[in-house]
Amino acid sequence: MYRNILVAIDGSQAAAAALDEAIDIALSDGSRLTLISVAAPPRFRMAAPPYVPHPTELDLERGAWNIVRRAEQLVPPDIPVTGLVRAGDPAIAIPARAEQGEHDLVVIGSRGHGWLASLFLGSVSREVAARSPVPVRVVSAKRERRGTEKPEPRDVYAAAPVRGQQAKPATMGETTVLLWVVFALLAELELAWWFFDRMYAP
Repeated sequence: MYRNILVAIDGSQAAAAALDEAIDIALSDGSRLTLISVAAPPRFRMAAPPYVPHPTELDLERGAWNIVRRAEQLVPPDIPVTGLVRAGDPAIAIPARAEQGEHDLVVIGSRGHGWLASLFLGSVSREVAARSPVPVRVVSAKRERRGTEKPEPRDVYAAAPVRGQQAKPATMGETTVLLWVVFALLAELELAWWFFDRMYAP
């Protein structure tokens, strides 16, 4: 039986499946949940237009807190839950919290990119499993989701923010991150098209 479960979330479908799995365990074992989101800088910094700034550390932290707040509202009212944000590498921050918080299980999602993508991009779930001092349950993004009914509103008590200040709703931070990602992808597509044109031009 698990009493103190750490759930890694990042706003992805895989993280949502991991949260569902953790909720099922908590309902069965009477566990408490701690939701952790890591404000991690992008692994690759691609070119973007000058009017789209790279996300700052504060932008990333605000975005992570917004993810935590939304996830907390999905936890049934009868399950104790705490939210927290850490900065840095998720593969290091999550196992460190598992040890520091004396958790007995880590639940994390796997996006299932396959071995080739994992070779180039890395697999956070595998790294966490390798470093964690406690068992790690890796949940596939294909896991069948729980019912879509919205739980009743609940009071949530969260850990202190990273900088020791009151957490604020993420608005501009998430917008900046999203704009940067969109324009970075557009720049990458433009570069790919240029290579294609150079290679196959008559």
